[in-house]
Amino acid sequence: MPSVGPTAKTKAAEPGFYVTFTDIGTKPECLATITMNYPKANTFDYASLSALNEAVAKVEAKQGVRGLVLTSAIDGFFSGGFSLPVFRQISHDDFIRLWTVGKRVFRRIYSLPVPSVAAIDGHALGLGCVMAMACQKRYMVDSAKLIGLNEVAVGMPVPEWLAVRFRDLTSPHIAEDLLGVGTAMAAPHAQETGLVDSVFASRGEMEAAIWDHMQAQASVSAFAQSETLKALRREFLNRFDESFDRDNEQFWSAISSHHTQNAIDRAMAHLAAKARKKKAQE
Repeated sequence: MPSVGPTAKTKAAEPGFYVTFTDIGTKPECLATITMNYPKANTFDYASLSALNEAVAKVEAKQGVRGLVLTSAIDGFFSGGFSLPVFRQISHDDFIRLWTVGKRVFRRIYSLPVPSVAAIDGHALGLGCVMAMACQKRYMVDSAKLIGLNEVAVGMPVPEWLAVRFRDLTSPHIAEDLLGVGTAMAAPHAQETGLVDSVFASRGEMEAAIWDHMQAQASVSAFAQSETLKALRREFLNRFDESFDRDNEQFWSAISSHHTQNAIDRAMAHLAAKARKKKAQE
C-alpha cells in the first residue's frame, strides 16, 4: 500500500505545506496529499494560510486528481488553529486580508470535486477543525487528542457559514450544544456526534483505510462523480459566496470588540502560564 501520510523526508524538511501525488488506478489518475509541517502546532497566520492556499492551488492544477488527503507531519497536532496573537489589536485591513485568505482556503478544499479525507492524528482545534471540516470525511486516531470548534471557549464567536457546516455534519441539536460552549472532543465522542467519520487504533490503520477508501472512490467515472459532488455542494457554496463580504465585516466587528480582545488576552495568558509550568516540570 502506498503511503498517504507524511514521509520521513517531509518530516525533516523545512516548515511548509507539501504536496505529493500518488498513482491510483490508470494514469494520469492520482491521489493528492497535502502535508502540513508548520511547527510547533500547524498554527495559522497570514503567511501559513497563504502557503496552504498555494498548496491547494497545485492540487487544483494537477491533471487526473481523484482524491485529496489533508494530513500533518507535526507530532500531536493536526492543527492548533489560528495563532491567537495575530488577532491582538489587529487593524481592519490586516484582519480582512487574514480572514479572506482563511475562508478562501476552506472554500477551495470544500469545492474540490473529488473525495477528500482529513487524516487526523493529533489535536484539531479552531481553524484546524475548520480545515478538516472542509474535507468530505474526517478520519481520526483514537488518543487523548481533541477535535472541535473551541472558539466560544476562547471568547470568539463562530461565524454563520461555519456554524451551518458544523450543523450539516452533526445535527441542529448537537451543534447548539457543542458550539455554544466551544466543546472540543476526543475521537470516539466526535464520531458519535458525526463530526468524525471513522476512528482508528493507530495511524497505520487509518492510512490503510484511507487508501482503500480512495481506491474504491476512484473506481467509478471521474466525470459522473465530480458532477454529482458539485451538485451536492452548490447550495452551501452559493450561500457562502453571497455572504462573503458581509461575514468579513460582521466578524471584524466581533473580533475588534473589547469583549473579544479581553478574552484573547486571557487565553494568551493562560497558554503562557501552561508553558511556564511545563518548562518548570522538565
